[in-house]
Amino acid sequence: MTTWHHAYNGIPTVKDWHAVGRNGFVGNRPPSGHDYLRPNDLSGELRVSLTVVSPTVPGQDTKDGRVIVASRSGATGGTTNWDDVSIPVSTLKGVLSSAYEAVTASRMRVFAGHDHVLTHRRTTQESAILYPVFLVPDPGARKGTGLRARIMLGKNPRLKPGQWEEPPYLCAVVLPNSENSRTSLYNQSGGLMYSGAVKDRKKKYHGGTSREDVAARLSLLRTATPHLSRITFTMQEERFYQTKRLIVASINGERFCGATKRGSKTNGRSYTGYVVRLTPEGSDPLIDTKHNEFIFFDNDQNRTYREVSERVLAGLVEVIHSYLENIRTLKRQEARRHEAGAPDESKTRRSDAPNTWLIHSILDTSHGGPGLSADREAIEQYLRRLAAADPGVPLFASIDSTGTITGLSLSQVGRRVSSGARTPAELAEADGITPARGYAEASLADRMWGFVADTKDEGQDQGAAVRGRITIHPITPALQPEGENWLRLPEGDSTGWILPTLASPKPSTGVPYLHGKNGRTPPEKTTRSETYAGDQRLIRKVYPSHRLQIDKPIESIPNVKPLTGSPGPSETAVGSYLAPGAAFTTTISFEGLTRQELAVLVWLLTPERLVPDGERRTGRSPVVGYHRLGFGKPLGLGMVEIRATAVIVHSGVELAKTYRDLEGCLGLTAPSETAVPELLKDLPADFERSLAVRAFVRSAYGWSDDSLVQYPDADCPATDDEISPITTWFKNREENRVKHKTNPQKYPLDNRYNLPGLADPPAK
Repeated sequence: MTTWHHAYNGIPTVKDWHAVGRNGFVGNRPPSGHDYLRPNDLSGELRVSLTVVSPTVPGQDTKDGRVIVASRSGATGGTTNWDDVSIPVSTLKGVLSSAYEAVTASRMRVFAGHDHVLTHRRTTQESAILYPVFLVPDPGARKGTGLRARIMLGKNPRLKPGQWEEPPYLCAVVLPNSENSRTSLYNQSGGLMYSGAVKDRKKKYHGGTSREDVAARLSLLRTATPHLSRITFTMQEERFYQTKRLIVASINGERFCGATKRGSKTNGRSYTGYVVRLTPEGSDPLIDTKHNEFIFFDNDQNRTYREVSERVLAGLVEVIHSYLENIRTLKRQEARRHEAGAPDESKTRRSDAPNTWLIHSILDTSHGGPGLSADREAIEQYLRRLAAADPGVPLFASIDSTGTITGLSLSQVGRRVSSGARTPAELAEADGITPARGYAEASLADRMWGFVADTKDEGQDQGAAVRGRITIHPITPALQPEGENWLRLPEGDSTGWILPTLASPKPSTGVPYLHGKNGRTPPEKTTRSETYAGDQRLIRKVYPSHRLQIDKPIESIPNVKPLTGSPGPSETAVGSYLAPGAAFTTTISFEGLTRQELAVLVWLLTPERLVPDGERRTGRSPVVGYHRLGFGKPLGLGMVEIRATAVIVHSGVELAKTYRDLEGCLGLTAPSETAVPELLKDLPADFERSLAVRAFVRSAYGWSDDSLVQYPDADCPATDDEISPITTWFKNREENRVKHKTNPQKYPLDNRYNLPGLADPPAK
């Protein structure tokens, strides 16, 4: 049974209006000019009312970081009285143009900065079969990247196609780096001194060994095995789940460590390999569960090289760039906190936290690293420089059943790029929703609301640009009834309200941001590694209405707290808001629209039509849908009823007549009004049956099942060892899907983690 609905969802971008598409309504074509009146096109104006339904902040930011209701007179601290309240025209235009764009499946008029693949963190289960490699130059390459991977197969034989998914041994040899490693330590004389474990009660000290003795021995082990040093070693092997793992026994002839499990096989043969320490010297572990480092090795019999393709190299560069961008973001946040005199966040990763060896090397400008500001080109150049030095760049590779490298990553449980991943821009291009590059590509929303192309039009020295046919006039506050208080300001010592933190969008989570070609949500078993595939399509992100927040004050939102003073750098704060009931009026002028174009606009301004068919029969009131405006939409803020109350419309023929006869000029003749419902008769055929419209309507109305609309587990308190219950929920969801993929019988899909779409196509 559904107990909550996700705070954000998506409107499919598919075009499924077969009847409409035939007459060109939703097709791409050059817009008509503004230089003459077309006989059958319509011009006029709509009288519009706007009523606030849930606390709304259309706003502006204060210097101290609060979001407030803007002032018509321009007061920098926001308005303090109702008559001075302002809803910017640009805000309302953005709401309506985005809605028009969504329901007509038009091109996205703003879509920039999405031309790189997205990275995501690999789960523990997915890291089980990764191959240690060195990125090295390919001396025989005449084309491609000029790089290849030396696959360090360890004790495995040379693998054939079909054997890569289940090698007999894990390739890398375990080198303990912590007393929590599940390995044993031996003293300089070869005597057993310690049997390690994660839990203290399972750790065993032998022969009077102390914890200090263990720490000293591990320190000597680190000294004997610096990063990328070439060493001679022996090892032991033991069962490890469905395979075997190898553990270092001696280093350059001195016994240091070994296995703890009974029955572990000892091999007296010596091998030669390279030490790979992902954690830089002198730093803390990368993660709490990282207790080991590695030795990469191969031999003359199993030495194997594989090509590194352009896509794989670009993916590796993108992974590195995502780490650097995260550090840059953390530094900006910390700077803001420092400026505000706020304490450091205790649960958030710090910008100076330990990084992998490679990231640490990039940041180390004193030893030739390109530094934190490195762009993608600088990262690739640095990789090539490191690859040219023996033994190369240590990495981990995902390899398919044919032996082809599909991806490279910095660590086993780290960020990666999926092998078949496409950039959001590529998916948008495949779906025909990228911004128009010229007049011929203009979609319906482009022709209605205007657009400016990002690129120069062929044969011209400037990009295509079209002025829209819609003008929204200033939004005026209605007369406030006596006794009402539509503008809510803090009282007493309060300076506002602290809201639950609103995080930035996370498209890398995958499923919530994607649909299939047919508009259906991806199967619930889809993992992140299977997202942004070529057969998937983007969505238009929307925030469904919170019907439980209708007519409620801001204090009714869960976990809202009063604010005293200035908000902290990581706090989301509101300094004033419009209360439910607040009313406004405006006028929307239009010119040169077809009857269908105008009908869709009027439909968006008819709240009774923004209701799913099934909800109209529930008998619940009010049976209307809402647009979302301003700040805090994931929390239920910003629900507004926008209604066309009257319309004055003229055809091109009628307007031409008034100009010829000098009728109606300068207000000499009062225009006649047209009934709003009459215009809805011109809606395109099957418009309300289309998938995009049905999804938009569901988002506008929300749900009447008394379930909360929220982020998953948003109402759960955070434990001491987690950043956020929401983050934990998505982590658990991904782990469940990955486990199910590996063993469906043992790990069934947990429906607690289902993320259904707003609407699905009708069954065929």
